[in-house]
Parts: sequence; structure tokens; C-alpha cells
Amino acid sequence: MFKFHILRVSKELLGHLILVFLPILLISFFYYVNSSAILTSGAAINTTEVSTVLTIGFALTFQIYGSAISFETFGHDFLSPIHDRLLAAPVSPRKIVFSVLFTGIVVSFLQTIVIVIFSMIILDAKFNYLIPILIILLVSVIFNQLFGTVILFLTKKVKTATAITSLYGVLAPIIMQLYFPLPDTKIFNLLEKYLTPISLAKTATFGILNQNYRDLLAGLIPLMILIVILFILIKPLSRKVIV
Repeated sequence: MFKFHILRVSKELLGHLILVFLPILLISFFYYVNSSAILTSGAAINTTEVSTVLTIGFALTFQIYGSAISFETFGHDFLSPIHDRLLAAPVSPRKIVFSVLFTGIVVSFLQTIVIVIFSMIILDAKFNYLIPILIILLVSVIFNQLFGTVILFLTKKVKTATAITSLYGVLAPIIMQLYFPLPDTKIFNLLEKYLTPISLAKTATFGILNQNYRDLLAGLIPLMILIVILFILIKPLSRKVIV
């Protein structure tokens, strides 16, 4: 079943290209803008640090949009006339749910890896602890796939799930201060580091990069708790959609 869903998702070539090349273009653009601004000001510049920050920020941001890989599939299968045919199939609907989720996680994580590799090769981004960082990025992928799916199961509308995740995707990089710095106040600093799931993922990732294990745990543990909560919600919510 997993092979079937992988083949099915692979047909959405345009969507995958957008989720890979758009963040790459944005990373390249903001890298150029930031580098040029610092050089013009005459300040010392560490282009490696700039590219690393941008790569993490945009990789995390586009994982949010990547949640559509799962919830759009669920919407097509369970919130359309195909629903009755699926229930008549000899395969358990629960297995279909987990197969779709697993496929979405794998595909979104592969997209993230491509973005990271591009930045490492072209923009000289440095990830001295690449494997642990990829693990954190995988945890973030899992959260976003579950988050989008839970929203769909709650609202039972693909358009609503798309609107909510898209709004979050717009606000997330602003909260992370990816585009521009926000006022240096306690509330904005808390928002940047701890008060949203994407902030937790960013904090955990930079905790690894900076060998700050306090930040690593402060970001990773709450994110894992949120994943467990979403995972627990999947079963009762999916039952309402499948039946």
C-alpha cells in the first residue's frame, strides 16, 4: 500500500517542484539581499551563517505547506464519492490512513533534504551536526503532517485545512524573524523561540548547531509532546471521517 501511495504522490510533480524550488529561490534571494546589505554597511560578514539561518528557516516554513501532501489525499479519498469504494475494499481504512501519513512524511522530508543539500553545495551553508539536525527537521515534518491531517478531520473541508495551514505558513517566518527583525521585547523573543511549533523546531535545531543542549531540549521536548497529542487525536477523528 505504501508503494501505491508513493507512486500516487509522485504524479504530483509540479507541486513537489514548487515545494523544493520556491524555498531554494527564496533562500538564494534573501542570501543575496542580506550579504549585499552587510557588505554595503562595511560590517564584517559571515555568509556561511547567513545561508545556514535562511536554509533552516525556509525549510521549516515549507514543511507547513508540505502538510497538504497528506490532508489533500485524505480529502480526495474520504470526503468524496470515492469514500464508499474505499470502505468496500478489503484493506482496513486505518491502514490507509497510516500509509498516507507515512508517505507524506517521507516525501516532505526528502524535499527538506534537497533544500539542505542545495544550500550546502551552492551557498556553503554549514551543518556541522548534519544527522542530528536532519532528525530535528524530520520531527518537524511529522508534526506538520499530523497537524494538517487533524485540521482536515476536524473541519472535514480541504479548503479550510488549506486556508489554516497557509495562514500559519505566512505567519511562521515572520514569527521566526526570518524576513526582518521584530521589536526586542520579551513577548517577541518568546514567540521566536518557544510559543509556536515552528519556533520550537528552530530553537532545537540551533541548539544543536550551537551545542546549547538547554535550547535543544526546550525545543524538542514540547514538539514531541505536541506530536503525541496529535497522534492520539488521529484515531477518533479519522473514525468520524471514515464512517
